[in-house]
Order: sequence, then C-alpha cells, then structure tokens
Amino acid sequence: MKRFLLLPLLRRNPAEIARQARRFHIDTDEGHQLVSRLGAAFIAGYNTMLTARGPREVKDEGMRVDPHFRPFFFEGAAMGYLPRGYLLRGFEVANAERDLMAMHPRFRYLYYVGLGFWYGFRHRRSPSRIAAIEPHVERLYYPLCYDGFGFKLGFFEYPQRPAVRRVLDRGPAEHRSVLWQGFGRALFFVYMDDEKSFESEKAAARDEHRDDLEFGRSLALAFTGLDRPERIVTHLDAARGGRDQAARLLGVTWALTAREMNDPDYFGECVGRAPAETGKLLRRLPELCRGALDRSGSYAEWQRKTREAVLGAYPPPGEARG
Repeated sequence: MKRFLLLPLLRRNPAEIARQARRFHIDTDEGHQLVSRLGAAFIAGYNTMLTARGPREVKDEGMRVDPHFRPFFFEGAAMGYLPRGYLLRGFEVANAERDLMAMHPRFRYLYYVGLGFWYGFRHRRSPSRIAAIEPHVERLYYPLCYDGFGFKLGFFEYPQRPAVRRVLDRGPAEHRSVLWQGFGRALFFVYMDDEKSFESEKAAARDEHRDDLEFGRSLALAFTGLDRPERIVTHLDAARGGRDQAARLLGVTWALTAREMNDPDYFGECVGRAPAETGKLLRRLPELCRGALDRSGSYAEWQRKTREAVLGAYPPPGEARG
C-alpha cells in the first residue's frame, strides 16, 4: 500500500528539465534539443530506478540510451536510489555505493553526483546534510556529492530566485569549492548563449570561487559537447589569461576523463572526428588526470596535481598549438 501511495509522488515528469530550460539564455534549437534530450535521459534513469525489479533491469534500460546521453541516465538512476528506499527496504545510504557500482562501474563519478543531487531536492537549504553520506562511500570521491547539490541549486532554483546562491556558503568549508563547481556546471545551461551574463555572474562571486564557476561551466561544456571536439578546443583557446585557462583546462579534463571512463569506444569515436593534433591533445588530458589520481590521497590533491599536469601539456594563452 505504501508503494502504491508514494510512487506517484516520487516520479518526475520526463519533460521537467526541458520546461525548466525555457527560463535559460538559450537562443538556438540545437541548444534546447540538447537540454531536452539529456534531461529526458536523466529523468528516465531516475524513474526507472524507482520502478525496476532490480539493478540489472536499470542497467539494461540504460544501455539502450543513445551513447551521448547515456551518462545522464545513470546519473539520474543514482539520484533515484535513495527515494527508492521509501518504497522498498535495503535502499539506503549505507548500501548505495555498493549497489550502484554493481549496477555498472563505469559511471562511478556520476553516481556520487546523483546522490548529491537528491540531497539538493530533499534538503534544499542544508548542503551540510550531505555529511550523512561520507562514512559510506569512497573518501576520495565523496566531494562529488556536493557538486550534485550545487548543480541542483543552480539549475532548478537560481533562475527563479537568485538569492538562493547564498545556500552555497552553508556547506562545509572544505567542500564549498565543489558546491560552487556544481553551481558553475548549471550556469553552463542557464547562460548557454549569454557569455556576458556568465561573466557578470563570475564577477559577482567572491574571488576564491570565480575559478570554481569557470571549472564547472567548462566541465559541462566539454561533457555535453564531446561530439563536437573542435568546439572544446575553441573554448580553451578563448581563455582570458592564464588563470582563466587553468580553470577551463581543468574542467575540460575532468569532463573528458569521465567520458572516457563511461564509454571508451564512444569517446574514441568523438575525439577521432577532430584534426590529428587536436585529437592527440584530447586523448592526452585524461591520461594526465588518471596519473594525477594515482598519486593523490584526496579530491583536492587530485585536482591540484591534475591542474599542474595539464597546464604543462597546453600552450599558454596567445601561443599557437601544434
């Protein structure tokens, strides 16, 4: 009976994200279609997790999704894991990482983001509640949960209520930058075709978080634009000075590393569309990121060592590549 009553309340409308994006600064049909398709995949993953008989059914459904949008399905499935616990026993924080990794290990990074996304809905003004997840997941990846919370805030609330940005500073100090990174990811969509407004948003943030916003924006740009690799490099080349380039390059590297992990074949197919030198660079960045991960004991150290490595592989602003 409980399942019968709660399921309609927990399910989400497949068009929810496309409707929200009507508020965004998106000027092209291509941009709206991108958000609509990735949003539909995300909500499908969430709803499937609520109703599927088990993880295998969720995986099978996800593998039917177009490769470009498949990661969003599995991120949505991760968001649906904890609300599934309102319907069935055993779906709780203590089991989440184990069960999600058993479902499909290649989407690992997205699972932590999805869990944080749910906390953004369940505890929308209290990012510190994410601390309940920490004892039960891999310590190095745990900060990604804050990224998911920050994204939810930026995508679903900020366009209507800009004042909610203050919630980002309620998170634990050691994870605040990751909240801002997730918020920056959302701003890629909010200001997709409005560079001036994004730059104004950056300028309004405290200096310590401006790079976080650019990191997140660049991550989203590269992750959603993998099939257009030359656009990614154009974004890097448009950096305004060394600091801006470092933030953009780190965000692009984070995106490419996740994409290669999700689906090496699709990653290779997309990067293979680029000119030889561009393709070589885009393949090199995930290698450097994985090498930094092997030498790191925390998320912050992983980012720092990745930044150092990729800056050495990319020419400073104003210098020609190749």
